[in-house]
Amino acid sequence: MFQKLKANLAFYSSVEKRIADLILADPKTFISYSMAELSDVAGVSQGSINNFAKKMVNSGFTDLKLQIAQQMTEFSPKPFSLIERGDGIKDVLQKSIHEVTTAFSNTAELNGEGTLQRVVDIILNARNIDLYGIMQSGIIATDFYSQLMQLGLSAKYVNDVLMCPVSASMLNEQDLVIAISTSGKTKDVLDGVKIAKKNGVTVIGMTRNPNSPLAKLSDEVLLITSSGSSISTNTPEIRLSALFLIDSLCAYLRSKLGDRGEERYFKMSEILNTHSVND
Repeated sequence: MFQKLKANLAFYSSVEKRIADLILADPKTFISYSMAELSDVAGVSQGSINNFAKKMVNSGFTDLKLQIAQQMTEFSPKPFSLIERGDGIKDVLQKSIHEVTTAFSNTAELNGEGTLQRVVDIILNARNIDLYGIMQSGIIATDFYSQLMQLGLSAKYVNDVLMCPVSASMLNEQDLVIAISTSGKTKDVLDGVKIAKKNGVTVIGMTRNPNSPLAKLSDEVLLITSSGSSISTNTPEIRLSALFLIDSLCAYLRSKLGDRGEERYFKMSEILNTHSVND
């Protein structure tokens, strides 16, 4: 993208050039801007920003920022780890706090309020919810399933790759599939999603890749990312970012459910306590 910007700079309109100049001058600062902030800094309208994003990535402002962030990560030299030989365990904890916090902030920035609100509304109105995810994404799907159950919503995690398509075939337009794949390319997850779509099922995808097959099949996309600081922390940071996003969504869902959500929470806690031994 950076090469494309440089190559076409002379052919951009004055408005497009202002936006492109900001990207090339300081891409890290650029991706931290909200659309309103960028509009003020560049002196252009929000409509012009959307038009520029569509021209560059055939999508919206959020996807433009994500692609810039990904290319910064790809083309910037990254250490395998930020942990040095002489670091003590407390040093490692402090570095981890910083990197995970950055990953959380990046993830929050990538998901617009409109998308998050639509996702919540879809979940609340779904009759049944199927969750698909394999390996690391399966850990995320299990957590999401558990929290939805605690909210009193009809959810199930399908952890057998052969059962994803089978379960999807029994859903209809009243139901929901939440499909989780970091790459957005996991075949077994995609197989279930494709069958669900044929049945008119709404699909929410969770991935780090907005241009992946999963993102293109999904009605709504939740984006997750890392701090991009080192190679070794990339996968765990993405997993933690997904769990952070799920925790935030479920906290909001509980508030929307009001007394029903609170009642269900305490009822679930009571049931779980019956499986604990006495002190």
